[in-house]
Amino acid sequence: MVTIPMQLPPMPTTVPFPIVAFPILRAVLTALLVQAVVPGQEATPQAQKPAAAEEPHFLIRRYPQDRDLPIAAVGDRPITLGELVDHLDEKHHPGFREALTTQPGVQRMLQSDLIAPWVRQYADLVALRHGTKDRTIDEVALREAQSAQLKAGFEGWLDKFYPDLRIPQTDEPSQKQAQKKINSLLADYQLRSGLAAELQGWLDYLEPDQYTRGQMFEFFNANARAFGGQVKFAHILVQHRDAGTGILLNEQGQARATSRIADIQARLLPDGSNFEEVARLCSEDTRTAAEGGVVGFARRFDDRLPAVLCRAAWNLADGQVGDLVESQYGDPVDPSGDAALAAGGVAVQGARARQGQAAAVRPAVIRPRSSWSSSTTRATTRD
Repeated sequence: MVTIPMQLPPMPTTVPFPIVAFPILRAVLTALLVQAVVPGQEATPQAQKPAAAEEPHFLIRRYPQDRDLPIAAVGDRPITLGELVDHLDEKHHPGFREALTTQPGVQRMLQSDLIAPWVRQYADLVALRHGTKDRTIDEVALREAQSAQLKAGFEGWLDKFYPDLRIPQTDEPSQKQAQKKINSLLADYQLRSGLAAELQGWLDYLEPDQYTRGQMFEFFNANARAFGGQVKFAHILVQHRDAGTGILLNEQGQARATSRIADIQARLLPDGSNFEEVARLCSEDTRTAAEGGVVGFARRFDDRLPAVLCRAAWNLADGQVGDLVESQYGDPVDPSGDAALAAGGVAVQGARARQGQAAAVRPAVIRPRSSWSSSTTRATTRD
């Protein structure tokens, strides 16, 4: 029997209430104000101060003002905001660079939930290119793999959200109108998801999924432990990024998170015997805190959880409390924002996020428990 681990729920989106005018009430209030004026004196209208713009609780990067600021690093090589924008403009959406300077709606993309995955994916692409510099890359085959991934992704997205556009049109005007709509949707899709398709195309090129039965049999026998068993673990979550966008919190938010991490580490006993108590008191994961931080079962390769979290859980001895773990779904503890990146379930060694524009990551203190399952954290029994 395989127990599905609990998925973290998406943060609720705040829906602003509409502003409703009440003319009768307003008239009454106006009358009361007029009566309050001293007879014989005219009320001097007071110049109203414009409302101060509320400071965002996460770091903001704008283009072109912050073009040269680093947003990530691969090894010792910094990646700037301008470099990311240039890549998107040249590879996925011509005109994006200019639109950032002329269209406020496009500029807001840099403060939306798009920027964190964009930075993570682009950092992964740079890391892949760096990691394969000693290999001969067939650029034509690579582009074909990336194009195939983009095509498959877009067609699947179109089938899900615009199935009517997939129905063949009989008359020419309808065909032209449908094609125009598809072209527009494709341009928007490639801007938003082109980096993800480009990255997956790289992985498809490097690891084609065409293997003989003998090769798969040999691989299974050499890695049998990786294909069976499951481990159940708990964690304590501290948010260090904006839950909606994945952008690093501002200086005050980072300081609070760092202080919270220090407090948690001070509370935990060396043997981890009070882990559940500390999780209930301190974890910011509202779904697991009440259960002492219990996340659930995880297979060794479990696509329902960040790969880095699965690896950490499987590497712990039974009852052991692990170090801080960072994934793309939570927040880094280091206030400088440095954090190892993982994208698409594939860890990219050497990719580090900076300046709050990288992957959303989640630090967790992990402890597997033998009482949750008859198997140990190294269990290899398979249901």
